Amino acid sequence: MKYASAVCAAFTAVLLSTTALAQTGTIKSIRLSSGGVAEYVRSLDIGDDGNAVVEVPTDQMDDFLKTLVVSGPAPVKGLSTTGPGMIDETFKALPIKSQDLDSAAGVLKALRGAPVSANGVKGRIVGVEPSTEKQRARLIVLLDSGAFDVAEIGGAMTYRLDDPKDAEMVSRAAELLSNDRVQGTRTVTIALDGKASTAVDISYVVAAPLWKPSYRIIVDAKGKARLQAWAVLENASGEDWNGVSISLTSGKPVTLRQRLYARTWPQREEVPAAAAYLDVAGAKPGMIGGALLDKEVAEAPAPVMAAAAAAATADEGDVVANFDLPGTYDLKNGETISVPILDHEIGAEFVALYREGAQHPDAALVLTNDTATSLPPAVAAVYDEKGRYVGDARIGNMKPGGVETATFAADQKIDQEMATTTSSAFRTVVVKDGYLDATLERRVRKTFTAWGADADRKFIAEDPAMAGWELVSSEGVEETPQGARATIVVPAGKKVSITIEWRMVENETQAIADIDDTVILQWLDESPSPDIAEKLQGLVTARTAQKEAERDLSTVMQAIQDATSESSRISGMLVSVGDTPLKQQFLQDLTEQEKSIKALRVQRDEARDRLEKLRKKLGEAIARL
Repeated sequence: MKYASAVCAAFTAVLLSTTALAQTGTIKSIRLSSGGVAEYVRSLDIGDDGNAVVEVPTDQMDDFLKTLVVSGPAPVKGLSTTGPGMIDETFKALPIKSQDLDSAAGVLKALRGAPVSANGVKGRIVGVEPSTEKQRARLIVLLDSGAFDVAEIGGAMTYRLDDPKDAEMVSRAAELLSNDRVQGTRTVTIALDGKASTAVDISYVVAAPLWKPSYRIIVDAKGKARLQAWAVLENASGEDWNGVSISLTSGKPVTLRQRLYARTWPQREEVPAAAAYLDVAGAKPGMIGGALLDKEVAEAPAPVMAAAAAAATADEGDVVANFDLPGTYDLKNGETISVPILDHEIGAEFVALYREGAQHPDAALVLTNDTATSLPPAVAAVYDEKGRYVGDARIGNMKPGGVETATFAADQKIDQEMATTTSSAFRTVVVKDGYLDATLERRVRKTFTAWGADADRKFIAEDPAMAGWELVSSEGVEETPQGARATIVVPAGKKVSITIEWRMVENETQAIADIDDTVILQWLDESPSPDIAEKLQGLVTARTAQKEAERDLSTVMQAIQDATSESSRISGMLVSVGDTPLKQQFLQDLTEQEKSIKALRVQRDEARDRLEKLRKKLGEAIARL
């Protein structure tokens, strides 16, 4: 079946309108951020109606609404666009559904009752017979005469929708489907209050691939190096860039997402009808007239404001470093380019850097950022003064004037080793009222040794800080934010050492009666003063004697318990044997047990007396402290 002029005109209008609206303006500049976003500046033509129109990819609508800035002499009245659910909302009010547009039979069946002209015959659509294996689908038309006419859908048949509203409805439905499914974009109309010029600039920020820096460092023999920074960037915007100015920013910007374009519906509590009437008097504000609450809650876009002037040259911002690339660039969608962004001489000293657990130190460069711009973190390819590649180094974020040590290889011309020693000593010991207050100073010394250099070489050892420890000042050792750094020159053919020393002062207060002997003996090993050592030794001796007396008393008490148990056993045996020869033997044994128990009780009393005297002696020893 061929569509008649009204239907064909509707679809032609859809195609023309979507083509006319599919404009993106001219990209003037792009600022790529290390936060994974890009700021676009576009120039849009202003139509005779005072509006500027731009097509925005649907997946960028949230960011577009959040960040749009319009610059120009004419004030902005607002912007409008197709909603995210426009197709579903529109088709709810139409008798035709999106799937009906897949076939002529579907359109005609959905428009049952609509006036139609088919092969010159006017009538209303009654229905559509489905197709079978033997025949095509057929249109059933009720003619003005009251008769029915049936025509095959397909072939050379021609029909036309006679009601312009029906044709307009089909056109609108097709337009919606075209915009959503074919283009995947939304047409945004920016309304200006008066046409003050023929064009307007807009800027907005959307997601973009990260641009990646990389460095080349060529070291000379004079403590300098040539630093060249390159930027790798790609166009993944979905459109070509033609004659575009490109800027790069590095830093750690906060980039947030907000669902401004997606619809947000409130959650409401459902109340039974009877309960709603009964509770009207006590209803909370907003509960009556619930139909109002059914409307969507739209999140307002960010206010449109005048655009700030863009920086013209590379500079160090408050929180980011900016690199404005010279000239303009043509970059097709999907292409990647690498361009130099910095070429500058910086300070670079070649050193050997101690590497824990290794036989050889690392070959490293102490770099000084002599540029006026922060250097973003990246990997640097290192070359010697003759341009020969010698290794890769990691460069952290370096502020202007910042210094960083970057390793790039193992320095096999130098051997190294490290030895650690620890010591501790009492600084003060105060005993009062049965308590001991001790101040102990501990020290850790790390001695780094290097040898084997064929020429004078600077050797650097870095040691991380330890919580509670402070660095002991010494020649060649400096404190750093991370800990300590020791620097020494290794002469050719000689062996040299340097030590990093840390110390920590500990204060401890304990009741002397609660202090274990092993702890006191450990204190004696810390070399206290002779007077304190004598008193502590007396305390240990008194406590040792007391513990021995306690063990002796415990032994006697256990012997008494065993003898008493044996006496009870013999008494039981006397009862069981009666008047027999064994009786005399058991009586004799029982007598011996009683004598033994009596002697043990004497020993017990003596042990108790001795223990009591030793306890008094220990108290006197504590008092003497």
